[in-house]
Amino acid sequence: MAQQGLPKQVAASERLVDRHCGICGSAASTDVLLGLDDLASCARHGSNLYFGTQCKSMLAISLPHNGEILGIYNLFFDSTSRIAPSVQTLLRLVGQLLGLSLHNARIERERLRLSVMKERQEMVNEVHDALAQTLAYARMRLPLLSDAIQAHDETQALK
Repeated sequence: MAQQGLPKQVAASERLVDRHCGICGSAASTDVLLGLDDLASCARHGSNLYFGTQCKSMLAISLPHNGEILGIYNLFFDSTSRIAPSVQTLLRLVGQLLGLSLHNARIERERLRLSVMKERQEMVNEVHDALAQTLAYARMRLPLLSDAIQAHDETQALK
């Protein structure tokens, strides 16, 4: 959905990666924080000039909410230094907050969709009711018209 600091060609190739690829796929299927120092698999589907040269390691962090994984976020590093457990905990909490935000965005989108459907249904009902009322009135008046035509009463027929 978003990126910062990635070269354009890397960002573009990352959008095309199979959902089940490598540690990203593992992070997308279970609630984990996974690190990777060997980025050869990333270089094969992405940019050989970026993975393994500028980018030395990465983390894939799940975005969980209520037992469902809604996505992942990746952090790319220019070194292979280890992440402290306290920072890992913080990154997991950020993942949970992002998961909650995605969940809320889904709920809001669904609420808006239902609101539009309800509004459309109300308009359909109003048109239906108005049309039904007009047709009922016409149905009541048609026998009078028929009688006036049969009686050759032009004034009453026009009325």
